[in-house]
Amino acid sequence: MRKIGINYFCFLMLFFFSMENYAQEKGIKGYMKRRAAKKEAAIEEGRPFLSILAGPGYTPENGLLIGGGILYTFKTNPEDSLIQRSSIPINTFISTKGNFGFSSKMATFWFQDKLRFNFLGKFSNANDNYFGVGFSEINQLSQSDSTTAYKRESYKIAPTILFKVMNNIYTGGGIDLNRTKVTELNPYMAQNAYYNQFGPENFNAGLKLTANYDSRDITVNAWKGWFVNFNASFYGDYLGSDNDYNIYELDIRTYHQIAREGNTLALKLYGRVGTGDVPYEELSRIGGTNALRGYIDGQYRDRTGVYLISEWRHMFLKSNQELSKNGIAVWLGSGSIANDLGNINEWIPNIGVGYRLEIQPRMNVRIDFGIGRESSGLYFNFTEAF
Repeated sequence: MRKIGINYFCFLMLFFFSMENYAQEKGIKGYMKRRAAKKEAAIEEGRPFLSILAGPGYTPENGLLIGGGILYTFKTNPEDSLIQRSSIPINTFISTKGNFGFSSKMATFWFQDKLRFNFLGKFSNANDNYFGVGFSEINQLSQSDSTTAYKRESYKIAPTILFKVMNNIYTGGGIDLNRTKVTELNPYMAQNAYYNQFGPENFNAGLKLTANYDSRDITVNAWKGWFVNFNASFYGDYLGSDNDYNIYELDIRTYHQIAREGNTLALKLYGRVGTGDVPYEELSRIGGTNALRGYIDGQYRDRTGVYLISEWRHMFLKSNQELSKNGIAVWLGSGSIANDLGNINEWIPNIGVGYRLEIQPRMNVRIDFGIGRESSGLYFNFTEAF
């Protein structure tokens, strides 16, 4: 599995550099320059701009895949030189396992950044894996069609609105609507007590309250500043939810510029705690494309999850000492799950390396290869993991 991921990572790097050479040899370098000038002018004037990319990848949960997406950015007020550009990335994929899906994580800034409207939307139809809940169950299972594999459909819709109450401090709330339907079951799940407590289909609806401190220079790719966010979400039948439970999240990030712009040390500490009747798909997870990259998303799940990541991000310099559009990232992390914070006693490691390509100012495509305990994955996505 790890060898496959390395091969595809090398292939992807070769693909990008080959395209650059092809452009020079076949004379489309002029077209690329004209497009770059058009993009620069549009962004300088605060006009919208659309970027489109696609490429191969590999993740532990999806196998080999083709991923693609668009990144649409705009200014809510083109005349405001200080407000950040709003972004709407949309990612899609289809894999050799028959999995497909799309996701979008919109971030918009309004009225001199006094109001922020964010939106998270996901849909997937996938052959997935369920290893149980907690290390005691998970460590006893090996991934296979007869033990962990199952098929499910799921979606998530989560809009949030935030109001600025003072310098760098925002409060607000939103809703979270999510649904999971298991369409094919494995023998282990059929007799698993936690799964059977909730059954094959769950609809959950909750209200979310949030407060954060945000001094980042650019939210989608910070070079400096802090982000401290607390969420409390309450799910219940008063909104039509099938289950009654609460989720509490604490997300702490800090970014430090080293010597020059484009050379950044980023750190993230994240914790999530669930109380009440938390369904299996809503338990805390520590794998996937934005957490411990390299682990199957959902392999490690329990009521409580925590992880810590330190990541060095480095954009290369041109011969004239200006920042180029190419860069690298290297990270080291670790995480754990448990029924509650007091029972955390086992940690899993995570390391990885990635390539960065700036497609719009301070907005990158990231190609990450992450390695975990007996697993690895290659990820293709817009914007940074955190």
